[in-house]
Amino acid sequence: MTTAPVSGRSELEPRLLRAFLTLAQERHFGRAAARLAIAQPALSRQIQQLERLFGLALFSRTTHGAVLTAAGECLLPEAERALEQNEHVLRVAAMLAETEASTVRVAAPMPLPAGGLLTEAVRRFRDDFPQVRVEVLELPDHEQPTSVAQGRMDLALSWDRPDVPGLIAEPLLAEQSYAVVSADHALADAAAVGPAELSACQVLFPVDERSHCWELLRAAAREARVEIRPVPTAPAAVLDLVRGGLGVSVVPSSLRTGVGAGLVFIPVTGLRYTMTLLRKQGERSPAVQRFVAHTRDAATLLVQERGDVWSAYTEHDQ
Repeated sequence: MTTAPVSGRSELEPRLLRAFLTLAQERHFGRAAARLAIAQPALSRQIQQLERLFGLALFSRTTHGAVLTAAGECLLPEAERALEQNEHVLRVAAMLAETEASTVRVAAPMPLPAGGLLTEAVRRFRDDFPQVRVEVLELPDHEQPTSVAQGRMDLALSWDRPDVPGLIAEPLLAEQSYAVVSADHALADAAAVGPAELSACQVLFPVDERSHCWELLRAAAREARVEIRPVPTAPAAVLDLVRGGLGVSVVPSSLRTGVGAGLVFIPVTGLRYTMTLLRKQGERSPAVQRFVAHTRDAATLLVQERGDVWSAYTEHDQ
């Protein structure tokens, strides 16, 4: 049986495709109507409306139900693709609506180098979601896991790798540690230094803010059977005080970039730092998920383009 198509231009409604697909799966008007939560006569009218729109018989009615015609069989995969595309558009629209006025809050250790992981991640994310506000705040190492787990921050870039229930800690980059000294310091010409050489110096270190980095340095000192007594110093003040000859410090490799004259950076043997991305398990925000993806991409780019500073994380890194 064929039916004449309706005259004039008609729109193909998703509800009609959904009725067609459900009946094709159930092969029974009663069961299909129950799945669609509509009355059986309403389903029959929708199928008839679709057949008139196409000018084709889609089902053969039998005493046991409904069977697809040859034309219905041919149209079935096309209908599935059309409905999937329709649902995809709705998902994208919902994602855009959710991110229209949203904010992504990122905690990160400061100062971070220009062109580093945070800068590249934010740049890529803003190209993708220019309507989303990105807030970057500084938090001490020990506050980052709780702030993310409790939802005060969406993400954190951390030198720590905490084991906290409900939190994912994904290591992204590894960096060699460097001792930083003034240009006229006695160690300025050294090819490398270890905890023993540092123990003889006044070490300026942000112990509270970078507690994980400090624990790694202290563990290296214990292994070398020496003790390092740090002078607690705000992160933003470390390089200026070292430049002024008031002490030395230990920093990640990336802080060598763009710091100006007057400082010398010397590798610290056996001490590497890992930059980790913290996020909640089961995070559902599209904006946060995209920021995570862009952060991973930025890490890959930095390893490829600045291998002298950053390297990919391996299980041998701290």
